[in-house]
Amino acid sequence: MRDLLICLLLFSSLAWAQKVASTSPYEAVNPFIGTAEGGDTFPGATQPFGMMQWSPDNTANGWYYYPEKTILGFSLTHISGAGCSLYADVPVLPWIGELKERGSAAGYALAFSHEHEQAHPGYYAVEFDNAIKTELTTTLRAGIGRFVFPAGATRTILLKAGSSATSGDTKREADSSSVQISGGNTVTGTVHSGGFCGSNTNYTLYFAAVFAEPFRDSGTWDDTMHAGAKSAEGHKAGAYVSFSESSKPLLMKVGISFVSIENAQANLKAEIPEWNFDAVAASAKKSWVDQLSRVAVEGGSAEQQSIFYTGVYHMLLSPNVFSDANGDYTGFDGKVRRLAPGETQYANFSDWDTYRNVVQFQSLLHPDESSQMMQSLVRDAEQSGWLPRWPAANDVSYVMNGDSSSILLATAHAFGARKFDTATALRQMIKGATQFAKGPHNAYERPYLDSYLERGYVPLSEVSLSSEDEGESAASTTLEYASADFAISRLAAALGDQQSSARFLRSSQNWRNIFDSESHFIRPRTADGKFVEGWDPDKLLPHRKVEDQSNQLGFEEGSTWQYTWMIPHNYAGLFKAMGGAEVVVPMLDKFFVKLKGWGLPNYTVTNEPDFCAAYAYNWAGVPWKTQAVVDRIRRETFSTKPDGLPGNDDLGATSGVYVWGALGMYPVIPGVGGFALASPMFPRATLRLGNGSTLAIISKGDGPYVQAVKFNGKPYGKSWLPLDALKGGVNRLEYLLGAQPNKSWAAQPANFPPSFDVSQ
Repeated sequence: MRDLLICLLLFSSLAWAQKVASTSPYEAVNPFIGTAEGGDTFPGATQPFGMMQWSPDNTANGWYYYPEKTILGFSLTHISGAGCSLYADVPVLPWIGELKERGSAAGYALAFSHEHEQAHPGYYAVEFDNAIKTELTTTLRAGIGRFVFPAGATRTILLKAGSSATSGDTKREADSSSVQISGGNTVTGTVHSGGFCGSNTNYTLYFAAVFAEPFRDSGTWDDTMHAGAKSAEGHKAGAYVSFSESSKPLLMKVGISFVSIENAQANLKAEIPEWNFDAVAASAKKSWVDQLSRVAVEGGSAEQQSIFYTGVYHMLLSPNVFSDANGDYTGFDGKVRRLAPGETQYANFSDWDTYRNVVQFQSLLHPDESSQMMQSLVRDAEQSGWLPRWPAANDVSYVMNGDSSSILLATAHAFGARKFDTATALRQMIKGATQFAKGPHNAYERPYLDSYLERGYVPLSEVSLSSEDEGESAASTTLEYASADFAISRLAAALGDQQSSARFLRSSQNWRNIFDSESHFIRPRTADGKFVEGWDPDKLLPHRKVEDQSNQLGFEEGSTWQYTWMIPHNYAGLFKAMGGAEVVVPMLDKFFVKLKGWGLPNYTVTNEPDFCAAYAYNWAGVPWKTQAVVDRIRRETFSTKPDGLPGNDDLGATSGVYVWGALGMYPVIPGVGGFALASPMFPRATLRLGNGSTLAIISKGDGPYVQAVKFNGKPYGKSWLPLDALKGGVNRLEYLLGAQPNKSWAAQPANFPPSFDVSQ
């Protein structure tokens, strides 16, 4: 009996090993990772960069929160991992039973359990507790749903046009919706919404839903139900359609557009002309299989592969297609334009987040799509007068500080996305960096630019020293502007504008104006040139009664501990100013004692300014410490659970920490094509680059520490791999790893990554 059990266990282990070895990238993706509180991802169906992201919502502000037990509807639009809610337009909910005569159906919900729910890229399904089964799949701008009701039930579909993410008690006066029922099987409508992160943003979405069967009954609601009514308009507008009892699936197709109802109908006709749910689902799967297989990893555990490929999946959800199948889109000036064949307008750029690691990934693997994304930003600037900051739909929210679109443009170009109007892009970047004037919503591309140009830093105002409100982010704004200036200098150099390149390389060193040589930290300064007094880098909000556990006076979403390391374009200059490696390394060691949490001092894995810091050791001659920290981040801060993202995903940026870390490299320097090296997690990873070449990352040995590296067969002793070193065909980056550090590898200055200073 004992031998039999041993054989069974051995067989089970072999079967599991086979399963891990044969798991495809598509099967490894788990869309539920990040759906618990804080991750802000969604599990529903979408295509890569799709306009339609059809997913369940179970909170009134448009989130899917894994612990919830009911679903309010399946809305047509989402945004993955943002810190504020947006979209969640037109939740669709199947329904059994009578509708209340009074009130609206906006709050109707159905109970479900996760045991009867599944999600894959491009597909979502759930069976509710009342036995209604829902399946969803999508194309770029349209979707098809399949609803199976229990026998004998009247089949009803609710379309909650007035239940977008900003609906309810906080809905703005201008936010309203309308629905129209026509033709016996069609519901169309319009949604006006916006207000991302409290901003004054607006967008208009149009939808057209068609059913495979004629309605038996229908009606609308606003504040109350209106049986038989054909239209409704208002903050709570919606429609219901009912069908005769049948056990056969009820099919619904829906198209969306940001231009018109007619374009929504045209998108639907162009992308889903038939009533074949399985064919659309197969096409969606094929798209994702192709996208995910461009980064093929081998080995590792099933959990590691799941986290990795889910991260890749998250990095391919945004920006989103914004133009219609015929090329129409609504511009930043509110005018409808038509693109030439082959061009696409994109929207939703979480620029402050995604310039750290997402735009590099997209440009490297998808240069054509990324080029169109960058051209979209150029169009936005031409139509509004200024490069946008965190644009949502066709409006600018001005969320987060800095001038991050400039970094996106320069970095995309550096990583291979070059098919956009670079001359106009550079001109707009320089305009935003030199002209202090108001743009959309009476706001600035670069707030406090006048002070920055005059003093070389943004001063902390006297108001922020005494107010109980959130303080100015003067110091972090200065650093963001310095990074943006550096990115401008790189694009200018690439385009042959040496005068602008030199000018902005000089201003990229403005971090020196707020560097405190006494404490070795970035420290806010007031307009009179004095460093803020009574300041302790280990304490939050000095001079304040409010204890905000995320912001230190002078910094946005962080402290000087996070932001002091956010000078990756000149670590050599920073480290020299700090006093050399003997000062820098102990400071970094202290910083990385903890990897999560907002307490001081510690690294915060979800805090974008921190992302580059793990690789800073490479510039201090101890790359083995980078290898150890990156390995800790991979092992300790991510998992396959719904709370497996250590914080909100910010349109793939947090996922990018894991994806690049697992590959053993990171695009540290804005606007510069290249990678600081750590050590890879998988025995083999193969990247199919968009230019037709391949990078194979191969490792042998156990442990996180680099013993030796070969690049294309030759010994490689540098901790930086420039992108232009990758040639056509197959490139091989080979690692020998071990359990103990090799402290001599890449330890000499000649082998450090590059730094950029005015003396060069």
